[in-house]
Amino acid sequence: MISITRLPEPAKLIEKKEQWLATYLKKRETKPGSRPDSRQYGHPKIRNDLRAMSADKCFYCEHKLAESEDQVDHYIEVAEKPELAFDWDNLYLSCHACNSKKLPNTTIPVSDCLNPCDPSENPADHLAFEGEYIVSRVGSSKGSATIQKYRLSRPGLDQLRGRELRLFTELVLELRERQRRDGKPPTQSEKEQLASFKEPQHPYSLMFSMYLARHELL
Repeated sequence: MISITRLPEPAKLIEKKEQWLATYLKKRETKPGSRPDSRQYGHPKIRNDLRAMSADKCFYCEHKLAESEDQVDHYIEVAEKPELAFDWDNLYLSCHACNSKKLPNTTIPVSDCLNPCDPSENPADHLAFEGEYIVSRVGSSKGSATIQKYRLSRPGLDQLRGRELRLFTELVLELRERQRRDGKPPTQSEKEQLASFKEPQHPYSLMFSMYLARHELL
């Protein structure tokens, strides 16, 4: 999870949200368990802005999303607050796993967790990594709750992070061997190669920014 700056509300949502919400709430009067139309809150113009905000990554786990993989998630579930079904600040981009496996707000409320769109919170203050495994920083209840709520320690995600970490490690070893052989410090190009791993568009960039800082690789 990294900090995300929310873009201005999309024009399509401004234009349609009152109409969409009124229709949805009317439907709930006779069918209380009904869900809003995903073609509306997941409209391409809304989805594209969410993708731009997160550099095409899941807001929660930083998995890089193909267009067929992304899902528009309600930060607070519509079952709890249907009036937020089309609220821009309640729409997040998620991978299928984080969306489907996350614990409901009644079990672990979002108020107990890190909010990637809250500028006052820095995920790096609450989360850390041991190898590819995510852990909460000592004493951070928010870090722990965030990992639990979004299942950020699930085995499949560990495997994906591990694969990227191996590529990173191979590059570091290759560059160190070149430096040892030539007796020269890292070139600007080599520094940029390493730095690319911590850029927002790279999968799991929080993990790499921590490793680069920890091992003073830049």
